[in-house]
Amino acid sequence: MNVLFAAAEVAPLIKTGGLADVAGALPPALRRLGHDVRIVMPGYRRVLAASAPAGPVHVALLPAGDRIELMRVFETQIGATPVYLLDIPGAFDRDSVFGYGDDDRRFILFTRGILALMLHLQERAGWRADLVHANDWHTGLLSNYLKTSYAQIFPGVASVYTIHNLAYQGFFNPFTLYLAGLDGAGEPYINYMARGISFADIVSTVSPTYAQEILTPEYGEHLDGLLLARQDHLAGVLNGIDYGVFDPATDPQIVAHYSADDPGGKAACKAALQLECGLTVDPNRPLIGMVTRLVEQKGLDLLDAAMPWLIGQTDAQLVLLGTGEPDLERDFAEHMRLSPGRVSAQLRFDAALAQRIYAGCDVFLMPSRYEPCGLGQLISLRYGTVPIVRATGGLADTVREGYDGNGFQFHSYDVDHLIAAIMRCLTCFRDTHGWPVLRERGMREDHSWDASAREYVGLYEWACREA
Repeated sequence: MNVLFAAAEVAPLIKTGGLADVAGALPPALRRLGHDVRIVMPGYRRVLAASAPAGPVHVALLPAGDRIELMRVFETQIGATPVYLLDIPGAFDRDSVFGYGDDDRRFILFTRGILALMLHLQERAGWRADLVHANDWHTGLLSNYLKTSYAQIFPGVASVYTIHNLAYQGFFNPFTLYLAGLDGAGEPYINYMARGISFADIVSTVSPTYAQEILTPEYGEHLDGLLLARQDHLAGVLNGIDYGVFDPATDPQIVAHYSADDPGGKAACKAALQLECGLTVDPNRPLIGMVTRLVEQKGLDLLDAAMPWLIGQTDAQLVLLGTGEPDLERDFAEHMRLSPGRVSAQLRFDAALAQRIYAGCDVFLMPSRYEPCGLGQLISLRYGTVPIVRATGGLADTVREGYDGNGFQFHSYDVDHLIAAIMRCLTCFRDTHGWPVLRERGMREDHSWDASAREYVGLYEWACREA
């Protein structure tokens, strides 16, 4: 199957969030299954400067309202996977990825550029897409165009639209309809994600539980009615992680390598992390880690409320890595000041330290208010670091409670329930027989992209039947 995979960010070329990890790992996994999957993304200034791409392989003019922009298409690769970089200087020759006042126009141009690329590949390169896989609001208009103004040009091309986080939808004013050349007379706004949901042959999201949660008012972000109307064409597929990157047996960022068969190096990783982060070096103290954005969605308000208990009633240590809301940054900096040797708040982005936290901690904490999939719990399982999670979205799908499971859960978004889950985990930590068994079970699970890619192939086949 020929698949064009469209995303606004792709790791390792550029990354601001989890979408980039998916876009960088899923297409290569699909190619390993025998499908010709190619990636298309914006040609951001720093991506073009850093990747030395070939080309241009195509040049086109793109309309957006009454203005025309020049597009040049360059080509690079992630491994053996082709990546098309759409160099549209009027939209993407900028310092940042998102957050501009003309983001509506920028991603209209990106979408029109994808369609121009498809036509070029079809007519000049002999490659016709069977399916387009669009991701998040930035490409929400793609399936809209394929079913309306471009339907005659690309008959039978199927589309899958994946929601990575329903909270970010791409709301813009009615003038954007004019820029896009789309029908919508009388609409008070245009919602890019809603259009993706409405027009795609199949809608997916990044875990089975989140696919059910978003059908409810609590999680539906005002799109639950539309999603209910399309629930017969909605599915959830768990994200995976790249086992070539996240492997404690080979990770170059950690001080000692280890595996499920030979876990001895994890103790050295713990001691090194304690030393690096200014914590008391003690193998018998449970070390809890978090790698996260400091926002309430991630449950930082619950952890903040639980800190007096954690410090006063347990001997656990905490290392936290991330940046976010100023109030939360200040709160955890204060916890670190008040509890030296017990709390380390590393308020920055540091990918290498993140790897050492996954390897060196005993426990990984994700008390999220909602979590479409989550990667932290999958990485922590791979590194033998037992997760404590709130049972929502992908966290509920991947973490099972207790000795017969692979971690610990709590359900109500409440500090007392979080504390109870931590208490159960710390009790297990003291069990010198049960804890290694629990840790090893998580390490042996398969959360690789190869497993997820097989499910996506099923979605693609379903979409082609619906097109």
